[in-house]
Amino acid sequence: DFLAVYWPAVFAVATMAMMSVVDYHQCDWPPKLNLTGSQAAQFILAPVWLCTGLPTLILMPILAKVSSKHGFSPKDKLSLMWWHVNLFWFHTGCDVFSGYFQVMPVLTELYTRMSPAHSYPRWHPNRVHFDCAYFLELIIEAPFAALLVYLFLVQDHRRYLVELFALAVQFAGTVMYYAPGIMNLEHACWLSWADKACGSVWIIFPAYVFWRALSTPRNGNAKKAS
Repeated sequence: DFLAVYWPAVFAVATMAMMSVVDYHQCDWPPKLNLTGSQAAQFILAPVWLCTGLPTLILMPILAKVSSKHGFSPKDKLSLMWWHVNLFWFHTGCDVFSGYFQVMPVLTELYTRMSPAHSYPRWHPNRVHFDCAYFLELIIEAPFAALLVYLFLVQDHRRYLVELFALAVQFAGTVMYYAPGIMNLEHACWLSWADKACGSVWIIFPAYVFWRALSTPRNGNAKKAS
């Protein structure tokens, strides 16, 4: 039950763990690990991580406690955690600050290893599909994630409708981000495949929630879903 509800939190923590130990100086297989703690020190002390990664970690147990105290349904607990980690970490800390502005220590270098097109300036033709997706996250997806954290916290009856829209944007943005590289058979190293595997979550989860919405019988109770 824990993983079924809080897997987005585990997913976010796992990416931070990867940042801490996967040596970004090379992309060989099997991966070279840096177990000295030096990489973790690079990003943990950076203001950009303190504004994104730290709130992600601190608010996880707080949101979990609040949702349990007020009797949120399992699907609402899951959605609350999904939008929380997307707001602070995946949309902002990862894609906006590491992929678009490229100011997050360690993860910026890992993004370049995953997709060497990141070595070009922003909006260069070789990486314009990435920047379109990042800009979408900056102006649409991250603000909607913030809105949805609020809507789920207050159990607003409009939360499911707004969530479906935001998930559709995530789904479309993910297709836009990965489709060019897949169609052109682009591959740099094992991190390229790891990136695509992680990115598939933004296809699978929106599709799952859409299917769940279609499968749920209408009972007139939009305020409290069982």
